[in-house]
Amino acid sequence: METYKIPKERAKVLMWIPPNKPEERDLFLSPFAESHQGAETVSDLLLRPKRFLPVLREGNGLQLVRKEAIRWLKVKEPERAEWHFMEQRAGAPEARIICEFREGGALEGVIYALTQPGEQRVLDVANLAQGFLPMETREGFFLVNLNHVFQITILEESHGGA
Repeated sequence: METYKIPKERAKVLMWIPPNKPEERDLFLSPFAESHQGAETVSDLLLRPKRFLPVLREGNGLQLVRKEAIRWLKVKEPERAEWHFMEQRAGAPEARIICEFREGGALEGVIYALTQPGEQRVLDVANLAQGFLPMETREGFFLVNLNHVFQITILEESHGGA
């Protein structure tokens, strides 16, 4: 049966599922992505239509986490675990925003418009995002679950859109 197993890389994330405190967990990434060339990323896992995400929690073993319950994930080593996004963002229009969560709290950071020309305003990026919005903050790289965001405040947009 070992011949049927696909070796996977671990990606460490800090995952926040309210009302619990953020906890470090491991995700499992395939060496081959379904939607692009190269290795799978954390974003790829979140984009899959499956409701549950297998995670390894130290001391508790393997768990299945409902993706819609996650408020955000902070990706450790984003250059490796989110390499595809990191490559695509070079030269993309950016905006500094604040995401406010319906359960309280907020994250401030930069998002990148990896969307088509003419759809690069914050409004477009937020509406076209498929569940989780990539955001770089002073604390690191986050994937923000837009289902928990009730308001986005635009602080600055590099291309002047609104």
